[in-house]
Amino acid sequence: MQASATLSHDTRPLGTESQQRRALAVLVALVLGVHLWLLLSSGGDIWRLQPESQKLGPLQTRVLSSGVSQTTPTRPSTEKTRQVAPAKPKATESTSPPASAGISAVASSLLPAPEESPVLPKSEQPSEALPNLSQQAPPTEEVAPLPPETVAVTNTPLPPPSNALTAKPGDFPPNIQINYTLTGQERGLTYHASGSLKWQTQATPDAPSATPAPKAYEAELRVRAFLVGSRVWRSTGILTENGLSPVRYSDSGRGERAAHFDTTQNKISFSGNTPGVALQPGAQDQVSLFIQMAATVAAKNFKLGSELNVQTATARDAVNWVLTLKSEELIEVDGKQLATQRWVCLPRGKFDSQIEMWLSQSHGGLPVRIKITQVTGNFIDMEMRDAETLPALPS
Repeated sequence: MQASATLSHDTRPLGTESQQRRALAVLVALVLGVHLWLLLSSGGDIWRLQPESQKLGPLQTRVLSSGVSQTTPTRPSTEKTRQVAPAKPKATESTSPPASAGISAVASSLLPAPEESPVLPKSEQPSEALPNLSQQAPPTEEVAPLPPETVAVTNTPLPPPSNALTAKPGDFPPNIQINYTLTGQERGLTYHASGSLKWQTQATPDAPSATPAPKAYEAELRVRAFLVGSRVWRSTGILTENGLSPVRYSDSGRGERAAHFDTTQNKISFSGNTPGVALQPGAQDQVSLFIQMAATVAAKNFKLGSELNVQTATARDAVNWVLTLKSEELIEVDGKQLATQRWVCLPRGKFDSQIEMWLSQSHGGLPVRIKITQVTGNFIDMEMRDAETLPALPS
């Protein structure tokens, strides 16, 4: 009996351990079965973190539509809910430009603009960018084209400003050519060249008639560089009682562009598709300006700070320049000290250059030094080397 009791005592723990193992196996099988059911019911996308269209950036939430209309009232929930950020607008409702428009804008900013457009007129202010035509909707109806000249002109001359640049025929220097030594800087590199300013007019007739014909003039600024060639700015016109009256101005290098002065219609027209502008009294071009300034300075005494206003034409536009007497300086030319007046024309637009001229009364008021500085820091500095007398133009 004692042995039987001992055996029964020894087998009880074994039976309990077997039952525990069996129960644990059933529990593990049940858990695995539940996980297997979940995997099979979730579909193939469970093996990916998120579909490509559902990837969200950091600190963003995604709001799933419940399928209930926004006008349907819902009962307030008594459970605490998490604040969810509003959904981002759909791609079709976005107002940002398409990717192709961005690429077009970048390309437009990197590629240089053509020298002249065959369709659109050149903007008067270079700092104003033309609109991106690719992003504009086409017109729904045909529009009549604008006339080529958009600036109204009139035959009635405009009154000159109080500080207009005027000169008398007897104040102009004799026929002369001033030769310059040129120092320039382009993209950080310094170079040397030569230049000249030429002034010629017709001779006064020995026996003046009752109504003498106006004398013609020619003025030319030339720059020559080794292995580069020449660039010439030329002005032709007539000499009137108020000074020079240009007829044609040209800028010649690899090609040529020109401006034409029409005093009968009171307008300045340009080559290409550039629109014309109204002609103001006393208007000059970039070359005749030097000669007109020479006659004005030679005949009058100006105080520091004096300003002269003159409409000045290039081959592309014509705007008013304000020339200011900044200082009186001594310049050494060929070992001699020359008294000069330094006149400055400050930039008028974002891309305009600053023009400085040192005028010498001992040389008929002509510039013995000319410096043109661009907004990029590039410049050309022309200093007088010598001068020579020229014959008069043939009558």
